[in-house]
Amino acid sequence: MPCHLYRCDLPLLRPLATSRGLISQRTTWVVEIVTDSGACGYGEAAPLPGFGGEDPELCAKALDKAVNALTSEAVSRWLERGKADAPLGHLLEPLLTHTPCARHAIEGALIDLLAQSRGYPVSAFLAETCLSGSSSVVVQVNALVDGPEEARWAAGQGYRTVKAKISGEPWHAAERALAIRAALDSFSSVATPGAALKLRLDANGAWNLDQALDFCARSTAAGLELLEQPLDPLRTSHLDELSTLRRRAGCRISVDESIRSAADVGRVGAAQAADAVVLKPMFLGGWRPTLQAVQLARTCGLGVIVTSALDGSIGLAFAAHMAAACSLTEFAHGLATGERFEADLTTEPLTVKNGGMLIRDRPGLGIGTLAG
Repeated sequence: MPCHLYRCDLPLLRPLATSRGLISQRTTWVVEIVTDSGACGYGEAAPLPGFGGEDPELCAKALDKAVNALTSEAVSRWLERGKADAPLGHLLEPLLTHTPCARHAIEGALIDLLAQSRGYPVSAFLAETCLSGSSSVVVQVNALVDGPEEARWAAGQGYRTVKAKISGEPWHAAERALAIRAALDSFSSVATPGAALKLRLDANGAWNLDQALDFCARSTAAGLELLEQPLDPLRTSHLDELSTLRRRAGCRISVDESIRSAADVGRVGAAQAADAVVLKPMFLGGWRPTLQAVQLARTCGLGVIVTSALDGSIGLAFAAHMAAACSLTEFAHGLATGERFEADLTTEPLTVKNGGMLIRDRPGLGIGTLAG
């Protein structure tokens, strides 16, 4: 049962501006496990320096060791357990403890194979694990836009939620937010009277508490659905400050960089520091820890948004299948990022139509084979 590892460089069509600089290319690693019957399971590791996941070099080293440990016997033993949330075993789990992106890739390839062996889409198979009974066929997603013109374009494509990155001085960020809101409102009044389009903004931890409060006061008219990660998660008191901001901001707060484990969800819930958590399965380590985070968030009364880490089509597909399996329908999810790449990892990436990502009725991930 051969197991292969490939490094792939995915250039973006246009650099993505964030508060931490431009992202112009993603480097990912693909794990491919091929069974004796010819079935292929795919997993992806996509660390993003400065945003989450392990150092890329550590990721590559961990994957090399894990792939060598994935003998035919080890793969067969895991598949025979028949449980998507089963641990990876006494050899693999210690190897991957500190490399969540690498774990995501190994577990993902195994789950893809297991779902194929059962004849189910990954989402339907995962739904059995989380006891949701059924999975969604369409996952609602938000568009990631750079400004007012792109926001109008996204609305014209059927997106009901748009998200923009913001940074810099609060007054400037507020002006940008208001301009995007004006573009959305003008589209709604012409194309869909009375249908409010949702606006979500992501600061990627750009501000301190005073700056975030200043921004919120200036942007009230933007009617934000969520303000994501306004405060730097590395600040010692950032959860206390987030709690203060949430009480005074006048809009709902979500956190992303503050969540890198299920335990972080519990800390955010205990501090009443947010209204929703943004979960990146890539940075959490795959399905098992993501399911734990979803379950804890629900216990804490927190909304859940699943997003990519600018993954390729394999990571995106897994995230979409996870959101579908857990029936996460309160918020649109951050998964419409595949169109930003010049080329992708597989021949049939999941696509978005009218603001929804369709889960294909095929065994496994349903995204074709490796491209190129």
